[in-house]
Amino acid sequence: MHRKILVVSLLAFAPGVFADVDFDVDCTNCQPAFEDVVEDIGAALNYKVLAPAEAGGITGFGVGAFVNYTPVENEAAWRTLTNGEKVDAVGMAGLVASKGLPLGIDVGAFYATVPGASGVKFYGAELRYALLEGGVAQPALAVRGAYTTASGIDDFDYEAWSADVSLSKGFAFVTPYVGAGYVWATATPSGALTQAPANLRKVDADNERVFAGVRLSLGLLEMTPAYERQGDHNSYTLRLGLSF
Repeated sequence: MHRKILVVSLLAFAPGVFADVDFDVDCTNCQPAFEDVVEDIGAALNYKVLAPAEAGGITGFGVGAFVNYTPVENEAAWRTLTNGEKVDAVGMAGLVASKGLPLGIDVGAFYATVPGASGVKFYGAELRYALLEGGVAQPALAVRGAYTTASGIDDFDYEAWSADVSLSKGFAFVTPYVGAGYVWATATPSGALTQAPANLRKVDADNERVFAGVRLSLGLLEMTPAYERQGDHNSYTLRLGLSF
């Protein structure tokens, strides 16, 4: 009897091209393929840095919608675990919010779903501290810690922790930012996935990452395209929102 779990797949930014994929784990020696697939998922689903490093301040508040697209680097592994189905990319789409606090501290959170994959949800939270809050002549420098987890994936638990440092400097309505850090992602099968013939085991997908983006502001409206490189993976994210 085949055991299947629903996992994420985002095939492009454009509407109507999102799809879900079933994992068919009725195979032997699946562990190497599972490890490669978790690398792809981890690169797509870590907490994305979608804002400059400057502190929001006690009155600062931002909300937005975002979409992420990450081409897979392990297509053969996906074919192994999906009985030959072709997977080009993984990703998510959702909402993100941030709030400034005193002493250069900001908190943030996101909620994301996988279009076409009913019941699969991702949640995350971040805590950021501005070592330099930024100003007219001074760049902003911040350190951040973040956490992401998932729900709605049968027999499969996913979570990721990340830490990074970022630097930004505003110029009129444009604020570019860059940064680097590390991501610790974990995928833990349970139930039938841990039994024969699959015999899948916990996977730790830990990788360094670098990222860059630019905040474009017009009054309260803002747009933030961002790029991230985690391990061998490229990831692209776009945020549209309001900042107060």
